[in-house]
Amino acid sequence: MAIDKYGIAKRIAQELRDGMYVNLGIGIPTLVANFIPKGISIMLQSENGMLGMGPYPVEEKIDAD
Repeated sequence: MAIDKYGIAKRIAQELRDGMYVNLGIGIPTLVANFIPKGISIMLQSENGMLGMGPYPVEEKIDAD
């Protein structure tokens, strides 16, 4: 059975270690933020260089600012 993009992102998230700085790039890598294990503190960098990114926002948490 083939693994889907969410399975790939979940597997990548298992490689993260506390204190890492991680550049997720674009596409599937950005899904990794949704699967960071509890208790792990990392700094995410977006493709355009911003630090402190997080998981994809759910509808009620979207903030255009």
